[in-house]
Amino acid sequence: MEQRVGFGPRFLAALIDAAVVAVVGFVAGAAIGGMLGGWIGGALGGSGGVGASSGAVGAAVGAVLGVVAAFGGFVFLYSLIEAFTGASPGKMFLGLKVGTDDGRRGSSTLYVKRWTVKYSGSILSLAAVLPGLSVLALAAPVAGAVVFVGCFLVLGAERQALHDMAAKTAVFRKADLLP
Repeated sequence: MEQRVGFGPRFLAALIDAAVVAVVGFVAGAAIGGMLGGWIGGALGGSGGVGASSGAVGAAVGAVLGVVAAFGGFVFLYSLIEAFTGASPGKMFLGLKVGTDDGRRGSSTLYVKRWTVKYSGSILSLAAVLPGLSVLALAAPVAGAVVFVGCFLVLGAERQALHDMAAKTAVFRKADLLP
């Protein structure tokens, strides 16, 4: 258990991930938002005249929607890296990896289980858009808040966040993981 990684390195990995997501997400969002805004603005505005103001509004709305969609899509895809490899790019950069709670290397199934618990708030939000499941939108922020607060359990002696406890995982230096 002493080989488990505590709050500091995990927080630094999260900051690295946040910086990558912010930069790449902003660039991708701006590019896709600009293209979508231009397309909607062109469709509504035509060649000027009366529809020009509609075109400008359409361009602005399209740009915002494009930024939100591209940024959200990138964040989701970025999170899947950890779901399939056991380490986010920030963890990889620092030489950290998720393993079983007893220090062995994890399986893909274990990583996906941990990801599902860690991102349960987002998963519930996405599921809430399906017909008949709108009530899940009420549970999503609660789940997200519980997981967020549960991250601070890493400060304890066990060095496990709530999502680690639920999935029976912990974070280690990659070199310290047993086969």
